[in-house]
Amino acid sequence: MVELASLLAAGLFLLGMGGSMLKNAATPTRIYTPDESAFPNAQIGYAPMTDSAYAQDSLLRYVELRWREVEPQEGVYAWDALDAQYGFRDLRARGIHLVVRFVCDVPGQESHMDIPDWLYAQTGDGSWYSTDYGKGYSPDYSNATFRAAHRRVLAALGEHFGNDGFVTYVELGSLGHWGEWHIKTGEGLVPMPGEAIRDEYVADYEAAFPTAKLLMRRPFNITAAHGLGVYNDMTGHGKDTAEWLGWLQNGGWYGEEPNALAPMPAFWQSAPVGGEFTSSIPMKTMLRSQLSQTVELVQQSHMSFLGPKVAEETYRGGYNAVLKNLGYRLRVTQLTLTPGPGGTTVTLTIRNDGNAPFYWDWSTNLYLEDAAGNTLRTLPLGLSLPELLPGQEQTVSVTLEGVRLSLSGKNSGQRLTLGIVDPMTGRDAVRFAMKTKIRNGRAVLI
Repeated sequence: MVELASLLAAGLFLLGMGGSMLKNAATPTRIYTPDESAFPNAQIGYAPMTDSAYAQDSLLRYVELRWREVEPQEGVYAWDALDAQYGFRDLRARGIHLVVRFVCDVPGQESHMDIPDWLYAQTGDGSWYSTDYGKGYSPDYSNATFRAAHRRVLAALGEHFGNDGFVTYVELGSLGHWGEWHIKTGEGLVPMPGEAIRDEYVADYEAAFPTAKLLMRRPFNITAAHGLGVYNDMTGHGKDTAEWLGWLQNGGWYGEEPNALAPMPAFWQSAPVGGEFTSSIPMKTMLRSQLSQTVELVQQSHMSFLGPKVAEETYRGGYNAVLKNLGYRLRVTQLTLTPGPGGTTVTLTIRNDGNAPFYWDWSTNLYLEDAAGNTLRTLPLGLSLPELLPGQEQTVSVTLEGVRLSLSGKNSGQRLTLGIVDPMTGRDAVRFAMKTKIRNGRAVLI
């Protein structure tokens, strides 16, 4: 950002390239220019599989865990094998967070089973199937033995991953084909359980992952009552997404249950939306000829992330257009310095230009640094990030006692920076959508 050169006595001013200006000598103010580019950011964006060739600069990874691989023997969990397969330790160290879905039935080309052999031996009352979805085994989710074992394995997963925020999102998961809470009962398969038992599965997740954001495929009554998020695995499909948005707006039927889905049109203001691109439409179509529709659907859905089927970087224009519309976009609109007898008061206005809030109450700090980048002072700002909705602003002030600052750059080598700290790593992790230098994950303000 170009520094302001001077203030003319008649009140004229020179405008720097970065959009900064000095309003008057008593209250120097800098205006920041928005950064309109697309970029990955903390907790939002694309969530590819850990071995995907796409979106490897993203800060999310999607992990689908099949019960069979998690607990090959009853009470014996394959943590070392899972850590090696998915590189959890490396992801955590790099500040990358997870989207997790635990599944019991993934249709495939060959007949197979996604629950452990030991559990099948104890239950075995599900349905082997071969449909246009594929082949596999669909358990009886109402079975009491199955439900008790499910509660134990989820508790073990939650304990293994911990509560440091590594697992950002958990998609429920568990019931139905692909964990999407639907079964091809028309093919003679054991049906989904009723609402009371389904709610028990939700309770399992809430107990196992108390700090993660939980998302469901549909707005069930418990989704609305417990303030959970939702996900749409048909993103990019106009008709199916319109139906999904209709559920959110109006509620409706679920199978033969007339009132199983609850209207929750404003839920996104406090709970996130995820999903993935549909496989029924070519990526080229969604990201080129139908790009405007794809972006509009993402905006209407207030989505924060997409994965594991993410946009392909071959279609860079569409890839960036979707990425830019996922989640929050925080920026400082202006900074004002007010000198006083005891120091300098710094006033910041922060705006959200995105399509969703920042749902986590992470600490937002103003830093005073020396020329070498060493932190001299850390001042927490009284921001409530989850309450900063799209199109809204918050203004906060803090005082640097015993410090004199100006926008001229003559600050004895000292500078002000701004950052939002990821509690998992203790590092500043959020990029602000404004044109300014970034150093050590912090936005340089002056």
